[in-house]
Amino acid sequence: MNAKSASIVQRIIVWVIVLGVLAGVGYCVWAVVQQMNKTYTTVDIGKGTFRVEVADTDETRARGLGGRQELGKSEGMLFVAEKDGDIPIWMKDMRVPIDIIWLDAKKKVVHVKRDVWPDNEPHEVYHTPVPARYVLELPAGSAKEHSIKPGVTARFTTEGKR
Repeated sequence: MNAKSASIVQRIIVWVIVLGVLAGVGYCVWAVVQQMNKTYTTVDIGKGTFRVEVADTDETRARGLGGRQELGKSEGMLFVAEKDGDIPIWMKDMRVPIDIIWLDAKKKVVHVKRDVWPDNEPHEVYHTPVPARYVLELPAGSAKEHSIKPGVTARFTTEGKR
Protein backbone atom coordinates (compact mmCIF):
# COMPACT_ATOMS: atom_id res chain seq x y z
CA MET A 1 0.00 0.00 0.00
CA ASN A 2 1.44 3.37 -0.95
CA ALA A 3 1.52 6.47 1.28
CA LYS A 4 -1.47 8.08 -0.45
CA SER A 5 -3.67 4.99 0.09
CA ALA A 6 -2.58 4.74 3.73
CA SER A 7 -3.48 8.39 4.27
CA ILE A 8 -6.97 7.86 2.82
CA VAL A 9 -7.54 4.80 5.02
CA GLN A 10 -6.42 6.76 8.10
CA ARG A 11 -8.82 9.60 7.27
CA ILE A 12 -11.69 7.16 6.82
CA ILE A 13 -10.91 5.54 10.17
CA VAL A 14 -10.78 8.94 11.89
CA TRP A 15 -14.14 9.95 10.35
CA VAL A 16 -15.74 6.65 11.37
CA ILE A 17 -14.54 7.17 14.94
CA VAL A 18 -15.73 10.80 14.99
CA LEU A 19 -19.15 9.84 13.61
CA GLY A 20 -19.42 6.98 16.11
CA VAL A 21 -18.64 9.30 19.02
CA LEU A 22 -21.13 11.89 17.75
CA ALA A 23 -23.83 9.22 17.38
CA GLY A 24 -23.16 8.00 20.92
CA VAL A 25 -23.30 11.51 22.36
CA GLY A 26 -26.47 12.23 20.38
CA TYR A 27 -28.13 9.09 21.74
CA CYS A 28 -27.17 10.00 25.32
CA VAL A 29 -28.60 13.50 24.92
CA TRP A 30 -31.79 12.06 23.41
CA ALA A 31 -32.15 9.58 26.30
CA VAL A 32 -31.69 12.34 28.90
CA VAL A 33 -34.27 14.56 27.17
CA GLN A 34 -36.74 11.66 27.02
CA GLN A 35 -36.28 11.03 30.74
CA MET A 36 -36.68 14.73 31.54
CA ASN A 37 -39.93 14.88 29.56
CA LYS A 38 -41.58 12.21 31.71
CA THR A 39 -44.12 13.36 34.26
CA TYR A 40 -44.42 11.60 37.61
CA THR A 41 -46.90 11.72 40.46
CA THR A 42 -47.40 9.93 43.76
CA VAL A 43 -50.45 7.69 44.15
CA ASP A 44 -51.70 6.72 47.61
CA ILE A 45 -54.05 3.77 47.27
CA GLY A 46 -55.09 1.07 49.71
CA LYS A 47 -52.17 0.59 52.08
CA GLY A 48 -49.56 1.58 49.49
CA THR A 49 -47.81 4.60 48.07
CA PHE A 50 -46.42 4.47 44.54
CA ARG A 51 -44.33 6.82 42.39
CA VAL A 52 -45.82 6.48 38.94
CA GLU A 53 -45.17 7.85 35.50
CA VAL A 54 -48.17 9.75 34.10
CA ALA A 55 -49.30 8.69 30.63
CA ASP A 56 -51.56 11.51 29.50
CA THR A 57 -50.76 11.83 25.80
CA ASP A 58 -51.52 9.47 22.92
CA GLU A 59 -47.80 8.71 22.61
CA THR A 60 -47.21 7.91 26.28
CA ARG A 61 -50.42 5.90 26.54
CA ALA A 62 -49.48 3.85 23.45
CA ARG A 63 -45.97 3.16 24.76
CA GLY A 64 -47.08 2.45 28.33
CA LEU A 65 -44.67 0.28 30.28
CA GLY A 66 -43.70 -1.64 27.14
CA GLY A 67 -40.03 -2.49 26.89
CA ARG A 68 -39.25 -2.04 30.59
CA GLN A 69 -37.04 -4.82 31.87
CA GLU A 70 -38.13 -4.31 35.47
CA LEU A 71 -40.63 -2.43 37.57
CA GLY A 72 -39.69 -1.43 41.12
CA LYS A 73 -41.93 -2.51 44.00
CA SER A 74 -43.33 1.02 44.44
CA GLU A 75 -43.31 2.09 40.77
CA GLY A 76 -45.96 2.04 38.08
CA MET A 77 -47.83 4.02 35.46
CA LEU A 78 -51.02 6.04 35.61
CA PHE A 79 -52.97 6.29 32.36
CA VAL A 80 -55.19 9.36 32.17
CA ALA A 81 -58.10 9.31 29.72
CA GLU A 82 -59.74 12.47 28.39
CA LYS A 83 -63.20 11.23 29.37
CA ASP A 84 -64.87 8.30 31.12
CA GLY A 85 -65.19 5.11 29.13
CA ASP A 86 -63.65 1.75 28.38
CA ILE A 87 -59.87 2.01 28.63
CA PRO A 88 -58.49 -1.15 27.04
CA ILE A 89 -55.08 -2.37 28.20
CA TRP A 90 -52.82 -4.83 26.43
CA MET A 91 -49.40 -6.24 27.22
CA LYS A 92 -47.59 -5.27 24.00
CA ASP A 93 -43.81 -5.29 24.53
CA MET A 94 -44.28 -5.96 28.26
CA ARG A 95 -41.56 -7.89 30.06
CA VAL A 96 -42.93 -7.91 33.62
CA PRO A 97 -46.23 -9.02 35.19
CA ILE A 98 -48.53 -6.30 36.53
CA ASP A 99 -51.78 -5.61 38.33
CA ILE A 100 -54.19 -3.43 36.33
CA ILE A 101 -56.48 -1.14 38.34
CA TRP A 102 -59.24 0.93 36.72
CA LEU A 103 -60.52 4.03 38.58
CA ASP A 104 -63.46 6.32 37.89
CA ALA A 105 -63.36 10.13 37.65
CA LYS A 106 -63.60 10.33 41.47
CA LYS A 107 -60.48 8.12 41.71
CA LYS A 108 -62.44 5.20 43.13
CA VAL A 109 -61.35 1.71 42.08
CA VAL A 110 -64.00 0.18 39.81
CA HIS A 111 -62.17 -2.94 38.58
CA VAL A 112 -58.96 -4.86 39.28
CA LYS A 113 -57.17 -7.45 37.13
CA ARG A 114 -54.43 -9.13 39.18
CA ASP A 115 -51.22 -10.82 38.12
CA VAL A 116 -51.40 -10.15 34.38
CA TRP A 117 -48.39 -11.72 32.68
CA PRO A 118 -46.83 -10.70 29.37
CA ASP A 119 -48.25 -12.74 26.53
CA ASN A 120 -47.46 -13.65 22.96
CA GLU A 121 -49.23 -12.24 19.92
CA PRO A 122 -52.06 -11.86 19.40
CA HIS A 123 -52.11 -9.90 22.64
CA GLU A 124 -55.09 -10.26 24.93
CA VAL A 125 -56.88 -6.98 25.59
CA TYR A 126 -58.18 -6.30 29.11
CA HIS A 127 -61.29 -4.18 29.67
CA THR A 128 -63.25 -2.84 32.60
CA PRO A 129 -66.96 -3.72 32.88
CA VAL A 130 -67.79 -0.12 33.88
CA PRO A 131 -66.55 3.26 32.59
CA ALA A 132 -63.22 4.47 33.95
CA ARG A 133 -61.13 7.65 33.74
CA TYR A 134 -57.79 6.29 34.95
CA VAL A 135 -55.84 3.05 34.78
CA LEU A 136 -53.08 2.31 37.25
CA GLU A 137 -50.49 -0.34 36.37
CA LEU A 138 -48.51 -1.62 39.35
CA PRO A 139 -46.14 -4.55 39.92
CA ALA A 140 -47.96 -7.90 40.10
CA GLY A 141 -49.05 -8.66 43.65
CA SER A 142 -49.48 -4.99 44.63
CA ALA A 143 -53.30 -5.13 44.67
CA LYS A 144 -53.29 -8.05 47.09
CA GLU A 145 -50.42 -6.77 49.24
CA HIS A 146 -51.90 -3.27 49.61
CA SER A 147 -55.60 -4.21 49.82
CA ILE A 148 -56.48 -2.51 46.52
CA LYS A 149 -59.97 -3.58 45.48
CA PRO A 150 -63.17 -2.07 44.05
CA GLY A 151 -64.50 0.71 46.26
CA VAL A 152 -61.08 1.88 47.49
CA THR A 153 -60.30 5.52 46.69
CA ALA A 154 -56.89 6.71 45.51
CA ARG A 155 -55.25 10.07 46.15
CA PHE A 156 -53.12 11.69 43.45
CA THR A 157 -52.82 14.69 41.19
CA THR A 158 -52.39 14.34 37.44
CA GLU A 159 -50.26 17.47 37.11
CA GLY A 160 -47.25 15.51 38.35
CA LYS A 161 -43.59 16.53 38.43
CA ARG A 162 -40.90 16.24 35.81
